[in-house]
Amino acid sequence: MNRPRIIALEGVHNFRDFGGWRTQDGLQVKNDLLFRSGHLSRCTPKDRQMIDRLGLQTIADLRQPGERTREPNQLPANAPATILETRHGGYEEAPHLQFLRESDLSVASVQAYMMSAYQRIPMEEHHQQIFTSVFKKLREGKPLLIHCAAGKDRTGILAALILTALGVDQAQVIEDYLLTNSAVDIDALLPSIAKRIEDQTKKPIEPEALRPMLGVEAKFLETAFSTIGSIDDYLENTLGVTNADRTALRNTLTLAA
Repeated sequence: MNRPRIIALEGVHNFRDFGGWRTQDGLQVKNDLLFRSGHLSRCTPKDRQMIDRLGLQTIADLRQPGERTREPNQLPANAPATILETRHGGYEEAPHLQFLRESDLSVASVQAYMMSAYQRIPMEEHHQQIFTSVFKKLREGKPLLIHCAAGKDRTGILAALILTALGVDQAQVIEDYLLTNSAVDIDALLPSIAKRIEDQTKKPIEPEALRPMLGVEAKFLETAFSTIGSIDDYLENTLGVTNADRTALRNTLTLAA
C-alpha cells in the first residue's frame, strides 16, 4: 500500500485508515472503509469537513457513558446514519480515570495497569456487545469509524479483531496497532498531560511514567490475544461471528491485491 495510513487532523488524534493490509490468502483489505481514531470532541471545522468527505455511515464510540458526557463528539454536518455506543460497564468512572486518580502513577504501576486493561477489555460484556454490533455493520461494506478516547487500546483491540477476521496475519495486525506511536507525538504531549493530571489529582507525576499510557507496546496487544485464547472461538462463540460471516466479510471488505 503506497497511500498514507495516518490522516493528519487538527483536533483529533490518531485518525487512521486501517485498510490496505494483505491477507494470508493473497487479497488486500480495501481502503476508505475502515477508520479508527481518538475521540472527536475537539474536531475543528476543517476536521469535520475532512471527516464528512469520508462518507462515514457508522461511528462506533467505545467510550464509557461518562466519557461521552464529559467530551461529546463534534460530528460533521452529514452525521452518519448509525451511531453505536458502548453500554455502561458498571463503573462509577472509566477504569483508566480511576487508576489515574488512585494510583501512585509510577512507571511500574502504569505498566501493570496497561497489562491488566488488555486482559480486562476483551472479556467485558459491554465491550463484547459493541464489538458484535460493529461486526454486523461491517457486512454492509460502508465506511465505518471506530474510536475510544485515545484510539489505541479499546479501539486497538477491536481493529485487531477485525483485521484478524479478514485473514491478516498477526505480524501485520501488530504493525497496524503500533502505528499509534507514529500517529501521535507522544513526546510533545507528555508534559501537558502530566501537568493536567497533576492538577486533577493533586499528586506529583513524572511525565515519563505516562508513556505506556499514551503509546502502545506489542506486548499489550499480545496480552489481549493471550487472554482471548483462540481468536476463532472468540469470534464465533463470544461475538457470534461465524465462519460464514467471516467469508461474507472477506468478500465485502477485501479485493485482489
